[in-house]
Amino acid sequence: MTNTWEDVAWKEETPRREWVVEYYAKVNGKTTHHLTVIRGEDMDDVQRLLMRELRSTYVDAQEIKVTILRMEEIEKEPNASLFTGSFTP
Repeated sequence: MTNTWEDVAWKEETPRREWVVEYYAKVNGKTTHHLTVIRGEDMDDVQRLLMRELRSTYVDAQEIKVTILRMEEIEKEPNASLFTGSFTP
């Protein structure tokens, strides 16, 4: 028996959410403070994308020591009216 259009189980994509990641990166004895926003499905995905970002930022580094200060999902939409006239994107 063949499946009808309604019988097909559609695999829903997990929506990519925004995560704020604040961390220190120590490379060649120099520590740099970073704050970035990464779009990922879950914490594992965000960690993988953070590693990709670190590798592209510090291409020549043999070792990168990273201390994560904050890694959390952004749950609220910003109120754009608060920034009208004050900031330019």
